[in-house]
Amino acid sequence: MKDMTLHNPEQLGAAIRLKRKEKNLTQSELAKLLGAERKWVLHLESGNAKAEIGLILRAIEVLGLRASLADKAQLRRGPHDLKTPRLDQVFQRLQRSSRK
Repeated sequence: MKDMTLHNPEQLGAAIRLKRKEKNLTQSELAKLLGAERKWVLHLESGNAKAEIGLILRAIEVLGLRASLADKAQLRRGPHDLKTPRLDQVFQRLQRSSRK
């Protein structure tokens, strides 16, 4: 699976479904790994905009994916100028600033 920019819940669901299938997992098997019901995985893959963020992040981790955030203003500069921080780096920075 190549890197992609997601713009909506449907695209996230499609990416999760693609990676799940690449790993030869059924929806039920993924649900078991997440501690969720198959119905939840079905809704996530369908683009449920109200899916619980914690389970989404867990699904990303279980499937061996990486999520990152980027500033749209930086995207306008061009891909050669963009240094997108990993999501865990963003959280570390947030934790450091909340301790001050």
